[in-house]
Amino acid sequence: MKNHRFKILYCIDNLACGGTELQLVNLINRLDRSRLEPHLLTLRKYDVEAFPVTCPHLVKDIPRIFSPSGIASVLSLAAWLRKNRIDAVQTFFQDATIVGGLAARLAGVPIRFASFRDMGFWRTGRHEWLLKNVYRMMTGYVANSDVVIDYFTKEFGLSVGKFTKIYNGADVTALPWVEHQGPASHVAIVGNLNRRVKRTDLFIKAAGILSPEFPEISWHVLGEGHYRAEYEELADSLGLGGRIVFAGNVDNVPAYLEQIQIGVNSSDSEGLSNALLEYMFKGCAVVATAVGGNSELVRDQETGLLVPPDDPEKLAAALRELIEKNELRGALAHNARLYAEETFSWEKCLAAHENLYIQQTSTNSMVGPSGGWCV
Repeated sequence: MKNHRFKILYCIDNLACGGTELQLVNLINRLDRSRLEPHLLTLRKYDVEAFPVTCPHLVKDIPRIFSPSGIASVLSLAAWLRKNRIDAVQTFFQDATIVGGLAARLAGVPIRFASFRDMGFWRTGRHEWLLKNVYRMMTGYVANSDVVIDYFTKEFGLSVGKFTKIYNGADVTALPWVEHQGPASHVAIVGNLNRRVKRTDLFIKAAGILSPEFPEISWHVLGEGHYRAEYEELADSLGLGGRIVFAGNVDNVPAYLEQIQIGVNSSDSEGLSNALLEYMFKGCAVVATAVGGNSELVRDQETGLLVPPDDPEKLAAALRELIEKNELRGALAHNARLYAEETFSWEKCLAAHENLYIQQTSTNSMVGPSGGWCV
């Protein structure tokens, strides 16, 4: 049988500007097209500018998963998978996992991955029941941190042996080190403003606590979303005035971070934060809540400072320490850069994904519908 490129369909809700979405786009753009043929399914409208290059795209506009149209979409996707002889399906987020996972099982796609990149903050009763069953239909799972693996093995009873940990990729050459000299003057948080779980309100409250002590500090909020107006009102009520900048969506976050001495992650739940990685690469000393994968990235007092979640006073205290102690701030930033360079790169992330696909093909002891790997 003539070999063909390994065909894989990536399924995700949409391509809104978020960490998981950007990781997927970058992964698809870097795949070896001589060996792999990626396809992308989105369940929502997407930003054309964010779309991966040279990648066929499907859209299944499904307003509600639990509806006749949702069922019809699963059936039509299964037919498409069979017709196009797809070797593997990899899903991201709950709705795409339900649709893509069910369709892949119905179509007999031999390799089926569910990707886990957070701590399940989105869980609802009906989705959880269905997801438990869909997860058991998958042949493997991909997670971006140990703590995420631990969470899903315990909460959903999934086999730890079916998990593969693949850290996020980072373009090291596009993230040059910045040596910040002198006193701190800029503190920032990066994250979309569509999810309460990111807790941008804690950052603003900490800024309100510290602003009278450090009037020279500018506080920056990078990201956009429907909570922005609420957060702007909060900042006004705390008297931050012109000392806080709501920058909105920033096209080049690494370039913006060149003026930032301290980067903050104040989430209630995290998988492996891309914002933290960007801080670490760009020389920003880090303060993060001790949740999820944050503790895998930030080693307290070594590569940054960890604080309890949902505690603006403790967050403010850690920020005060870094603002006042230039030497500590510089040492933490330097250590963080070294750790990030050793651990995270797109070369490692890409190789890990491709090795996983090869391994799963071998484990399944079969040649996929398209004929398997092109070698």
